[in-house]
Amino acid sequence: MPIFQKKFAPKIAPPRGQRLNIGCPPPAEDLDDFRSISLNLVDKQLCFIDGIWMNGLKPTAGSASAGISGHSTDDVLRMKRRLKTLEQENNMLQVKLDVLVDLLTENVIALNEAKNQ
Repeated sequence: MPIFQKKFAPKIAPPRGQRLNIGCPPPAEDLDDFRSISLNLVDKQLCFIDGIWMNGLKPTAGSASAGISGHSTDDVLRMKRRLKTLEQENNMLQVKLDVLVDLLTENVIALNEAKNQ
């Protein structure tokens, strides 16, 4: 009697396509259905446009933002907050750039002095 014997041999599963399509036709999904997502609430209609939920109507075929009827105060406040954070980030990067230019200038001066000596 062998020491290492197969005690359990699992059955091979049928291919996935055959398991799922048991008498049911495959679902017909159109990608355009998923590109324009809207949410109807009691007093608002929200649309998912370019990764952001915005108030307004569904976008038209011409452009993503052409179908918006107008910006609400929430959208304006969100845009102002985003603008403020971008301005702060820009200011911080400008300060970092100034510091790096100063360091580079000091190193170039020290290198030129070392070459002259």
